[in-house]
Amino acid sequence: MRMKFFAVLTITALGVMLLAVLLIPVALRVVGDIHMRPDNVDRRLDSYMEEFANYVAENNVKSDDTVSVVRWTRRHRMVYLTVFNDKENGFGAAGGELWQDGNQPDMTPFFNEIIPEDGVTIDDSGTFYAVRFYDGLHKVALVDYSLATVADATIIAGVLLAVAMFVVIILLYYHSQTRAIVSLSRKVAAVSNGSLDGDILNHRNDEIGLLSEDVDAMRNTIVMRMEERERAWQANSDLLTSMTHDIRTPLTTLLGYMELLGTDNPNMTEEQRDYIRVCAQKAEQIKGLSDQLFLYFWALNRAETQGAVKTETFEAALLFEQLIGEYIPAMELAGLAVRTDFAAIPAEAPVKIELDCLRRVTDNIFDNMKKYADRSSPVQITAEVEGGRLTVHFTNAVANVGDRPSGTRIGVRSCTSMMELMGGSFDTGTDGDAYTASLSLPMGKK
Repeated sequence: MRMKFFAVLTITALGVMLLAVLLIPVALRVVGDIHMRPDNVDRRLDSYMEEFANYVAENNVKSDDTVSVVRWTRRHRMVYLTVFNDKENGFGAAGGELWQDGNQPDMTPFFNEIIPEDGVTIDDSGTFYAVRFYDGLHKVALVDYSLATVADATIIAGVLLAVAMFVVIILLYYHSQTRAIVSLSRKVAAVSNGSLDGDILNHRNDEIGLLSEDVDAMRNTIVMRMEERERAWQANSDLLTSMTHDIRTPLTTLLGYMELLGTDNPNMTEEQRDYIRVCAQKAEQIKGLSDQLFLYFWALNRAETQGAVKTETFEAALLFEQLIGEYIPAMELAGLAVRTDFAAIPAEAPVKIELDCLRRVTDNIFDNMKKYADRSSPVQITAEVEGGRLTVHFTNAVANVGDRPSGTRIGVRSCTSMMELMGGSFDTGTDGDAYTASLSLPMGKK
């Protein structure tokens, strides 16, 4: 791009210079012909002479008053004025300077220098007038040599126009390059923000065009890899779903046989009953792990492939009273008492949730309570509202069981993912023998 810009700069400069060299002489000739046209010259000389005559009359200027005449030419610098006062050749003045005693300059070379040979000469641009001075009537000759100033102005205007053309062309080129770069930058920013639709090509035959092709190729690669990743994710999802189903089916059968074997049988020793009980516990543990794995992958799949879940608005107090109430009978059958307190939830306060996600979270919490909670202490479920968020706490005493299986925390991670999908959060912690799980959700507007 640097070489291209230098080439554009050089070509533009040469082109503008050539145009100026060709057009300025033409402009000088045209302006000179118009400015020095006889009727224009006569009009200017008549105007000058009228001003000079008024000046002489108003100031009582004598024909030999060189100071006053020079003062007038100082204000009219484009006029050469000669006063013939019967004293030899008189005197002349131009541009505020006095010329006399035979030292008057010959203006012919000056005019020959700036006026073409076939143009106006000094004889044509000079005119004699009779002016009444304070001491009598005398002849005055006026010569208009303003063509030099007009020519200088024409040359300056031509040079300025050439410079302006050069600047405009360079600015247009710079604007074109900048606009292409800004457009490419915006498209790249859109890609970085996740918008991968549409190509980035700008079909330019320069470095910016090549860069846009490379960026578009990168975008296509990202799209292709995302599609491959989505296909791989779907394959993993299908595999995991199939595996969890295939595992649950024989486990359910196995647990049924274990239950039959565990019934009272007079021919079975106590040791055999212990073996059967341990086998049932391990089978139940495998079944629980497969359920947690499925929930964890389900939550991640919703977040990765489908984005945020579609939430619905429910009345918070009524929702949790009904939802928790569904678990109480099963918990009481398992030997666990449940105490609830939702008084802190304002009446008719709304909460936005995805019911299926919330049910999976509470399923996981109550399953863990059945496994690890101390039957001698009730499970406490309380609610609090603070900062526009509703938080529900599940607290239970942990049973002191020596052969308790170590957790994988898959359930915790799956609950965390599902709560985040709804704009909430999930936290767990222990305080001595007490275990607490807390889920937090944003409150809606009434």
